[in-house]
Amino acid sequence: MLKSWIRVWTCLTLLAAFSGLTLFSGMSRAETVDYAGLVAPAGSRLITDQQKSVSNFRLAMSSLKRQAATTFAAQEVRVSGDLHRWAWEVSEKTDLDQLLQPLLLNLAANPAASILYQCKDLDCGSSHFWANEIFGNGRLVGRDGQQRYLVGYIPAASGPATVLLLYASQRGPRQTVIGFDVLTTADQVLPQVVNRETILGRLSASSGWLPGLVTVGSELDVEASAALIEVLKGLSDGLRSRLYLMVHCYENSEMDANQQCSDQLAEQLRTATATLGRPLNIRGQAALVASPESSNKAALRFVFWPGR
Repeated sequence: MLKSWIRVWTCLTLLAAFSGLTLFSGMSRAETVDYAGLVAPAGSRLITDQQKSVSNFRLAMSSLKRQAATTFAAQEVRVSGDLHRWAWEVSEKTDLDQLLQPLLLNLAANPAASILYQCKDLDCGSSHFWANEIFGNGRLVGRDGQQRYLVGYIPAASGPATVLLLYASQRGPRQTVIGFDVLTTADQVLPQVVNRETILGRLSASSGWLPGLVTVGSELDVEASAALIEVLKGLSDGLRSRLYLMVHCYENSEMDANQQCSDQLAEQLRTATATLGRPLNIRGQAALVASPESSNKAALRFVFWPGR
């Protein structure tokens, strides 16, 4: 019995140590915890240590998909904030599960924290994608069968939330590479639930932004946009005749490229929502209206033209 209590006390002590809590400080958990210290293993060599403000930061929180020769995470958001980015090399093969353990313990000790996404080995997909597209560091490329990716989220009672992104892989029999990002952002990170009721609620107004449009570049993701397509196809003939939809693309710095993207998406959405051969009134309007979010993803605007 005594040994059992000793084991329990030891576990609680470790959790408290990893949590970085201070009993006499009013500072938030995100401010008091040395997250980099939890990630960097003994004997690692620091190869990157950068701090900068970012906009359109690509935050991937799901498994990978490939469409139109483009690899992307099925669930991504673009956010702005302050980024602290580290990368390390370890001149030996490190157990990747043990590498993640201190950070996982820290998140588990915080009731407000959550893990938004986690994958391992081949389930993560392409190491090149994570290293180059998400962490911007080709030196992190390793073996697809020996990698880990983790996204942790720590909301704040007031002020910006903290997002933790950890990527680790085995480059060879005697080298481990680690990338770690700590992002503080006031933007929305958790995905909004977009369903039929949400879309119909928006359409009860005379104009506004319509949720549910999911794209990959200038390609419509029909499967992910199913709720939006279903609602638009189910509108009465009277509403369909008065409804005008405007597609806006924001990804390119050239307006002509944004116009081409929005025209292509408008045509794809027009085809997907046509009923009995009668298409909706949908037009591409480039980036001629400011984006409804801080991201650069395509957006859909609507207006009901007054009836006679």
